[in-house]
Amino acid sequence: MKRFALFLILFLFSISVFPESIRYKVDGYEFYFLKNQGVSSASQSQEIVGRFADQFVSELINESERLDLKRPFEAFVFIAENSKVFAAATGQPSFVAARFIPDFNRFYFQNPKTLKKKNILTSTIRHEICHFLSPHLENENFRWLEESYCEALYPTNTIVPKRFLAFPKTWDEFKKTYSNQSSKKQVTSQKYKLLAAWGAWILKEHGETQFRNLLNRQSPETKWKLLYSNFLKSE
Repeated sequence: MKRFALFLILFLFSISVFPESIRYKVDGYEFYFLKNQGVSSASQSQEIVGRFADQFVSELINESERLDLKRPFEAFVFIAENSKVFAAATGQPSFVAARFIPDFNRFYFQNPKTLKKKNILTSTIRHEICHFLSPHLENENFRWLEESYCEALYPTNTIVPKRFLAFPKTWDEFKKTYSNQSSKKQVTSQKYKLLAAWGAWILKEHGETQFRNLLNRQSPETKWKLLYSNFLKSE
């Protein structure tokens, strides 16, 4: 009940801060185009959110079928008119492409036109849907392990081979790297490169099913520590 009340407060806050928001509904999923400057006309906004909604639902259906999972039938998707609106709605740096909040099945995306120009629209949608369908670790301090899975499966940037990256020498140092968020694009980009390479190794050595099982079974930290040790020893 408390969680629902918190969601309702956050949901109403998002809508009230951006009074010109446009609502669009497809197959039970609600899409909102957040705008507060009147830059995009109503028809333009409707077209943007409509196209995005169709692609999002299509990708969600495909991924659910690939994983042989029952498709969730409730989600709230917020599309920002620009990076300023995105940052205000999420509290994230303006360079972040998207964000998924698992507690309330909420997605936030930068303007699809912007993502398409960067050639990351489809990969960003698939990446966030990966989070939606991924098992979620109860310990929020280890949620970044889920990020390594999705970044390896649907990278938002080219995966850099391990030999070209400087990985921390111990698990504790690696873990500490992700204990704090940074507002600096270069620092965040480097973190994602490490996560992608580490996640890609797990996928290659153990397969996707085992990776999901590790996340789903709330594996003890010692298991992840051993995996990281083996990763450092690998070629």
